[in-house]
Amino acid sequence: MLGFVVTENRTMEWREFPRPKVCPRGALIETRLVSPCTTDVHAFETGFKRFPYMIGRPFGHEMTGVVTEVGAEVRDFHIGDEVAVSAFLPAPVGFDAMAGLPQNRDTSYFSVNDLERAGCFVEYYYVKDADTQLAHIPAEVTPVQALMATDMMATAIAGVEEADIWFGDSVAVLGIGPVGLCCVRAAVLRGAGRVFAIGSRQVCFDVAKEYGATDCIDYHDPEYHKEIKRRNRGRLDKVIVAGGTFASIADGLKLLRYGGKLVNLVSFADETDAVLPASAWGHGKPIVSCSALGGRYHMERMLELIAHGRFRPEKLITHEFHGKENLERAVLLFLEHDRNLIKPVVYF
Repeated sequence: MLGFVVTENRTMEWREFPRPKVCPRGALIETRLVSPCTTDVHAFETGFKRFPYMIGRPFGHEMTGVVTEVGAEVRDFHIGDEVAVSAFLPAPVGFDAMAGLPQNRDTSYFSVNDLERAGCFVEYYYVKDADTQLAHIPAEVTPVQALMATDMMATAIAGVEEADIWFGDSVAVLGIGPVGLCCVRAAVLRGAGRVFAIGSRQVCFDVAKEYGATDCIDYHDPEYHKEIKRRNRGRLDKVIVAGGTFASIADGLKLLRYGGKLVNLVSFADETDAVLPASAWGHGKPIVSCSALGGRYHMERMLELIAHGRFRPEKLITHEFHGKENLERAVLLFLEHDRNLIKPVVYF
């Protein structure tokens, strides 16, 4: 089979790999649809500096496809099933799982503990535990909608649940790329009152309004903090940081009331030194970082939201490519800083 890799010279190319052998609880999925993510692009830009073991290995972590082979012990999935593959694969067994924290292991595609999995930019993708790591795509959900649930919705909903938004809360989402936009919608579904979408691109503001944002704020305005507090008649109950640099944490804290909560969804992969201004933080402003929980249970919950019209993630799609040979073009859109880009998809 073919897999799409970053080479030692920081270029992208297709290489041949052996098709994985399926273990008793595993499954092989023919890839139908993928989407590059800013994480993939950042890894490419840095030559996988943080993850050197991924050089020459397929990357990518958002996909849907069709089951082509299952192990003898797989119960709930069969050849021909259309499935979404969670970008984050919680461990189904082990001490973390027994403690109710199966996501505690490093579950993303670059996991050093799971090199066999590698990434999903391959013709055939392998998972080790099909019954816990795949999700059935309901008949009412299109594969492209399901694709947006594998990471964008999954990460956003985890952040909004962690923020513990109450009915009527005032909420700011700082950074409204695809994850931030999903945060806007999820905050509305959780009952938020006023929702501030903080970004700079009109294409994102348009989707944020459709998702229920009450206010769209351009962070290039040096007075934007004051403007938000003026409109809200004070500081906000919850802040979700879904984009930017570590300085975005300080920006979010300036907006947050004492007793509120800030949730960070950004990895800040290249930032080694981080300083929080005491004047912005003070007492009573908890900061939590999290990522998607992943796995079948959470994926199928999100697909139910789509199936019943609560969430329309296809609005994130701005660019479509047909043929896996166009995957490099989709990745390059990010490097070109196309201001009309939210999410590209590639039909294999």
